[in-house]
Amino acid sequence: MAGNVIICSAPSGGIGLSVLSAMLTWELTDRGRSCALVDADFLGGGLDVLLGIEHEPGMRFDAVKAPLGHVEGQSLNQQLPVWHGVHVLAFNPWSGKVPKWWEAQAAIEALAAVNDVVVVDAGATDGSGLMSDHASTRAFHLVATELSVLGMARAKPYIDRIDGVQSAQGTRQPRVSSQSGSCVSLAVVGVHPRGATKRERLLNVEEASEYLGRHVKGPVRHHAKLQYEILEGMGIAGIFRSARPTMVQLAQDVERALKRHDPDSEEAGHESEHDHR
Repeated sequence: MAGNVIICSAPSGGIGLSVLSAMLTWELTDRGRSCALVDADFLGGGLDVLLGIEHEPGMRFDAVKAPLGHVEGQSLNQQLPVWHGVHVLAFNPWSGKVPKWWEAQAAIEALAAVNDVVVVDAGATDGSGLMSDHASTRAFHLVATELSVLGMARAKPYIDRIDGVQSAQGTRQPRVSSQSGSCVSLAVVGVHPRGATKRERLLNVEEASEYLGRHVKGPVRHHAKLQYEILEGMGIAGIFRSARPTMVQLAQDVERALKRHDPDSEEAGHESEHDHR
């Protein structure tokens, strides 16, 4: 899979992964990047409903055809509904069959060829299989985890599995995000449990980082007004203030990763020299 693809997933559902994916895409678009947002949560789907664009005309995943595993990127891009400048490929499980893994991969790679960045909402436990041996580890991985004892228990083996897939395929990329700002292929974001109050004992990102053995960004807190607007079908109107610093950090990580995969960039040149020593 192309190096400008960000695969967003989580070890469990219901923590706001789709909202995080959408806000990251919004931030990257604000930074001047052309973006596509892909709904690869084939166990849930409905990203267009969450964004409030379910009535917008345009292609959904069930209409994508990939003869011989190929999709024409520019044509697909032009047929998608647009949300705040982002081309959105949504999946509606109530109206279409689940694509095969190679169909999903072909659509994502086609969009990656004509956009600066493709953000993929892979859902809980990556139901689309995009982190299996079928997919290249060149993609940037973002894992959202709940800042609770149960969330940490679920996150650790899940993140270790992603690292295991990357190691098996021989990636040379650093697999852990760091506070130093080095280029990464894996970032972890801590999210407060939905409905948690200030009185309850929640884990902070420092405790999560210590347990997982890697830097955890955040925290991202649930926003009551945004949750109300989503439930009322009004969609996401922007990045809420408390989440913006984390979205900025993630966007900066993504942009460093893009430079790493750009053969014309200075960072890529240093990487190539290092690899051949």
